Amino acid sequence: MERAKLKLTVIILLVLLNVFLLGLVLSQNLQSQRYEQDGRAQAMVYLNDHGIQTEEDVIPWESVFQDAKADPSKLLLEENLYVQTLSSWEILSARRSETLVVDFVRGLSELGGTCTRIDSISEGYRNTGGGSRVVLTPMWEVTTDSGVYQLNCATGEVTKP
Repeated sequence: MERAKLKLTVIILLVLLNVFLLGLVLSQNLQSQRYEQDGRAQAMVYLNDHGIQTEEDVIPWESVFQDAKADPSKLLLEENLYVQTLSSWEILSARRSETLVVDFVRGLSELGGTCTRIDSISEGYRNTGGGSRVVLTPMWEVTTDSGVYQLNCATGEVTKP
């Protein structure tokens, strides 16, 4: 009888611990989602403060660069790039979209360029390696009312193609 009560007590404590841990994970997930929403909202305010208008769905918040299952060969921005095996590729990691929005505005002003509207953003990879070395760099091609710009998503550098 004593042993049965002890087992029941341990089971109840384990159930309570699991419920507490589940609540903790759900709370952290909710907080993470709030931070993500706040980051997006702040990026949009940053664009507006710098005189650039765009729709929120134009910016790739859920980037294909973050998807581990995405096949980089299907995201190449260069048609003449041919790589025989995936193991010979080096793939650089991309910054968060919120950071890239700020990088674009700063890089645009450093180039001396201006725009008042972002029409579209395409994601893809460019080969930035030399010779036989293939380094795939994540890039945004940003189409604006004043032309097309390329944003290096690994370094934040903006260039005009």
